[in-house]
Amino acid sequence: MRVSLQTKVSIFLALIIILISAVSTYLFTTAHTRSKEQGRIVRGTALAYSLSKAAEEGLIHEDLDLIKKASYIIKSPDVTLAQVYSDIWEAVDAYPFEKLKEPPNPDAVIYFKSESSPFQIKISSGYDFYSPILFRTSEDSPPMTIGFVRIILSSATIQKELREIIITNIVVSAIITLFAIISINILISRFVIKPVMALYRSMAMFKNGIMPDEKDLPQESADEIRKLSMEFNQMCRTIKDKEDKIVESDKRIRSLFERVEHAIFRLGKDGSVIETNSKFKEMFGEVAGLCDILIGEKTAPDCLRKALAEKGLHLEDMAIGKKGDEIIISLSLYPETDSSGNITGFDGYLINITEKKRMEERLIRAQKMEAVGTLAGGMAHDFNNLLTAILGYAEIILSMTQEGDPFHKPATIIHDAAKRGADFGKKILTISRKEKMETKSVDINEIVKNSLELLRRSIPKNIEIVTNLKEGIPHTKADPSQLQQVIINLAVNARDAMPDGGRLLIETATVGIENGAPGNIHAGKSGFIKLSVSDTGAGIDRVTQRKIFDPFFTTKEIGKGTGLGLYIVHSIINNHGGYINLYSEALKGTQFNIYLPVTKETDIEEVPHDTRDITGSGLILVIDDEPDVRELCRDMLEPLGYTVLLAESGSVGINIFRQMQDKIAVVIMDMIMPKMGGTEVFRALKTIAPKVKVLLCSGYSQNGFAGIDELLKQGAIGSIQKPFSRREIATAIKKALSG
Repeated sequence: MRVSLQTKVSIFLALIIILISAVSTYLFTTAHTRSKEQGRIVRGTALAYSLSKAAEEGLIHEDLDLIKKASYIIKSPDVTLAQVYSDIWEAVDAYPFEKLKEPPNPDAVIYFKSESSPFQIKISSGYDFYSPILFRTSEDSPPMTIGFVRIILSSATIQKELREIIITNIVVSAIITLFAIISINILISRFVIKPVMALYRSMAMFKNGIMPDEKDLPQESADEIRKLSMEFNQMCRTIKDKEDKIVESDKRIRSLFERVEHAIFRLGKDGSVIETNSKFKEMFGEVAGLCDILIGEKTAPDCLRKALAEKGLHLEDMAIGKKGDEIIISLSLYPETDSSGNITGFDGYLINITEKKRMEERLIRAQKMEAVGTLAGGMAHDFNNLLTAILGYAEIILSMTQEGDPFHKPATIIHDAAKRGADFGKKILTISRKEKMETKSVDINEIVKNSLELLRRSIPKNIEIVTNLKEGIPHTKADPSQLQQVIINLAVNARDAMPDGGRLLIETATVGIENGAPGNIHAGKSGFIKLSVSDTGAGIDRVTQRKIFDPFFTTKEIGKGTGLGLYIVHSIINNHGGYINLYSEALKGTQFNIYLPVTKETDIEEVPHDTRDITGSGLILVIDDEPDVRELCRDMLEPLGYTVLLAESGSVGINIFRQMQDKIAVVIMDMIMPKMGGTEVFRALKTIAPKVKVLLCSGYSQNGFAGIDELLKQGAIGSIQKPFSRREIATAIKKALSG
């Protein structure tokens, strides 16, 4: 049972008052008893002495009446016994007032045999007083004890007085205690309990979230309780302010928690998901734990153990998204501890880096392509330098021989081989993106049909070729031979993916921009032409898909593939302003999708070769580090009426031009030369003669070598690409001279 503070205080105070009353009563009664007993001893001694004097004469004269006359001395209610004892008169052996005879105390008899002074003995009923009866024979003689008297005084009166005193003290103490308790309760109730209850109610209000007002606090107390109340109120305001700040801070943190672009989460010790932000839900939905997300090399338990061991974890791995799609994530995980250092869970965040990784792969692929392109471009340049001499001299021999001449057939074979080599050089320049495409408005359906005529001889009969070509498809601006090469490469790859037979499907359609388009590709108003090449082979895994367009990457056996087929396809499509992607599913096949921009241009009619006379006159300066090319130019041009000067380097050519600038009509200059390149030579020539006519020559095409375009802007009159024919170079010179 709970007892109130007021009751406890009342009981405590009552006990104190009772204790004080008991002690005071004890002390008072003790002192009073002691005082009464001292008075009684004095009175009893006096009464005994008076009775002994009164009995002295009667005893001497043996007269009882005289003794009886002393009865006035002992007439008191507290005298319970009075006796006279005589040593000389045996008749006097008892108190003469009809009291029972009682023998004296043996100690008194013995005492008075040797002493003559009074004494008293404490008995149970009071005090027993003895006084001697003395007789002197003369005034000078010593007194002689002839008897003694005995008086017993009762203590009943004293006991009665003590009882009355105790009862009175108890009654007074009770009244004082009751009055004190009532008074103290009133004081406690008003000045303690009431303020405390007001403070309690304020605390209860604060506990329930209600801020107590000043009026709710104790108003009548000006003591420590009032101060306590004011301090409590101030504490409440301080707590409220801090709580408001915490709530506001929590709102800001929660807002930031929700708005951040990363997926943030809290895990339990076992890896279960406790709390997530909206980005996490957007990426993964509602999941039970980290194990429901990770599907890569690292499992949830592995991550937790590593995070604990290293006090943090950072890794990139595969995860499964909300829609079941695989994404690449960057995971950061940190252990969470309490104040004692015990692990309570984990905090972490996830970043979807799928697009970043794809961009990195594209960048790496582009860098690889650029590196291969640079290598291929250099090879093509040197290759074209060799072909220039071969093709040129074969053409000269053919012009000097007739059908049936023994040299005509070998020259024809050499010329045709050189032309095929030139075509091969164009393919190499396609890889390097340094080929000048011969673009025109083309019908993709016609290119597909022409390609199929070539493919049917290389596709086995166990592979069904199916086409779905949309009627009335718009044209695109492209190089027909290169698009044909793209279709053939994709079809051959599809054939190799179906060794046991299957179906090859080629489709065309007009679409807008679709998934997988690079960031720099945007659909115009006309959209894209879509060319799809599908097979029913085994499919391509995801790892291979990321490398499929890399140069020299192949899954074929050594000797059965160069790894350049799809790289060339990718390069051709990029050069045409389009893009390519693929979709593959295990055991269902692979589909390559090519997107080419639609053009509204009509077919460009090819202009026939200029049939006019290509002869001419003038001094031509040829600057080229290749001796075969220099000699070829002279052998080609001099029969046409031109005078040719040869220079094996840029510095030699500049010196010749400085000496004969007024006579030189045209300078034919190679772009790639050691020590001094074409750009430096051109600027030197322009410094000497600003109106000099320079015809640029290179194994690269005009749009494939940045230096050519720049020099054309600075005043070069034209460019020709190696290998060139006599007609091509003669036509370029005549155009320069007439310009």
